[in-house]
Amino acid sequence: MRKESTSNSIQQEATAAISAAHLLYPAKHFGHPRDVLTAADIGNDEKRAILASWASDIFAIESAPALRLYPGAERAVSYDEILEALKTLDKDDRQAEKQAASTSSTARRTLRRKLPTRRLPGFGLCSYWKGGRRRQLFET
Repeated sequence: MRKESTSNSIQQEATAAISAAHLLYPAKHFGHPRDVLTAADIGNDEKRAILASWASDIFAIESAPALRLYPGAERAVSYDEILEALKTLDKDDRQAEKQAASTSSTARRTLRRKLPTRRLPGFGLCSYWKGGRRRQLFET
């Protein structure tokens, strides 16, 4: 039991180290924002953080503000390409949420379906029949 928890914590630490390295030095791992989108070993939140840091004004080239040059990167990337990658990531997230919502709402609808109830006239909770006409419960 102890070995399993130790191996799990080592795997979690390794994953956290990979994510931190991607966040701190994305130019070492990615040459273009599309490469961030196709990375399978990091989650969408990490991808979003990497792209957002890449789009930051800190890495803007002074003579060409629409370009971003990450330290250690071979070439500059346009701000529009980074935003396009962020939009693609958001669109994929929204589609996944819609798909999950539609399957759960379909399941809820089938569970909520009730059989039709039979209504018998004159057997309500607030009235009764006496002398050929309907009277309220506390009517004298």
